[in-house]
Amino acid sequence: MGSQSEGTMPSCEILSIGTELLLGQILNTNSQFLSEELAAIGINCYFQTTIGDNVERIKFSMKQALNRADILLITGGLGPTADDLTTECLAETLGVGMIFDATVMERIESFFQTRGVPMPESNRKQALRPEGSDLLPNPRGTAPGDLWCITPDLLRKAGITNPESERIVMTFPGVPGEMKAMWRETAVPYLTKHYESKVFWSCDLKHYGIGESALAEKYAHLLDMSNPTVAPYAGSGECKLRVTARAGTIAEAENLAKPVIDEIISASGTLFYGRNDDTLEVVVGRLLTERKLTIAVAESCTGGLVSKRLTDVPGSSNYIHLNVVTYADDMKERILGVRHETLIKDGAVSTQCVKEMAEGVKKFAAADVGLSISGIAGPGGGTEEKPVGLVYLGLSHERGTDIRKLTLPAHITRQEIRHRSASEALNMVRLHLLQNS
Repeated sequence: MGSQSEGTMPSCEILSIGTELLLGQILNTNSQFLSEELAAIGINCYFQTTIGDNVERIKFSMKQALNRADILLITGGLGPTADDLTTECLAETLGVGMIFDATVMERIESFFQTRGVPMPESNRKQALRPEGSDLLPNPRGTAPGDLWCITPDLLRKAGITNPESERIVMTFPGVPGEMKAMWRETAVPYLTKHYESKVFWSCDLKHYGIGESALAEKYAHLLDMSNPTVAPYAGSGECKLRVTARAGTIAEAENLAKPVIDEIISASGTLFYGRNDDTLEVVVGRLLTERKLTIAVAESCTGGLVSKRLTDVPGSSNYIHLNVVTYADDMKERILGVRHETLIKDGAVSTQCVKEMAEGVKKFAAADVGLSISGIAGPGGGTEEKPVGLVYLGLSHERGTDIRKLTLPAHITRQEIRHRSASEALNMVRLHLLQNS
């Protein structure tokens, strides 16, 4: 690392500067954005570091990054105040002086003049940059950045290890809108021209009904591949395999990944439910549309979460007939036709109750499919016989009514129990539609 040999991809480190980031007062979306952008142009990001507004720690982190990366991207610390230290620290780290850029100063003065406000004297600081660096223009604000291709000789004098190859440093303001504009308009064209970059292309293969460890074990023979790569990721009650390929063009990368993707989809069967932005509700809506079927939903413990997720999908009015939340037992009777005897004998959280709920909502809405949920989401209300996390699902269709019993962990939150229950219900519908097409 820190020196790019022929044929290898350049490495990058992202430094985010600002005490407010360390305190959690501001979410660091800049690092996420830059990481995704770097991958898209074929540059490996191996480290991300966040530093507070402290001179010695900033200089230490800069030197460390220059020791181990070909490219250093720095966000934050370019403002006019005393705690904006990036430019000064960068100059000191490389052992060079600061120069005053009169052209930048004119632009800053014009920025304030066009807005009819006086320029604070402190803004003069933003016209200073390290000697030897070039300007990284900021089309949206007063803080320009630096673009610096640092020679091996200067690296050697600054005590950087492995200084046989140049390093590229780019500094950006912390304001996301300004940083993104500078990245797209200047940084990306420069980097893609400077390096013979390859592009990365990824595809997420989403699975439901199998855990991350079991999925990784199933595809262990693929996890050590280098190009394309396959990596498992866990989610909330579901998991995915991300297949990533690197090639000269997007089309070439897709073709490289295709055999692996096809193998996974074929071997996973109904455990695989979609790609990339697909969600269970999107897939269920797609299947209902393809089969020209309608659905009605009766919820209790999930409080309308299944209905919300289904109706989040554009065009869902074409297949949703009715969504109803029957939280109270008497509403289950009056609206869904659940028998009073069922509620007295078996209770609202029972096989018989969700059966009658699913059949009742299907009949009431004249829908092709009726879905019901009733359970104990907690944190209170559970008993030894019916603990927190006990949930029943009902699915009524033309061939009868299917029932599922869930026993979710009682230690997870109420929100998680409701989310997992909603996902299980949607997956139940998905599997039914696949198996009865």
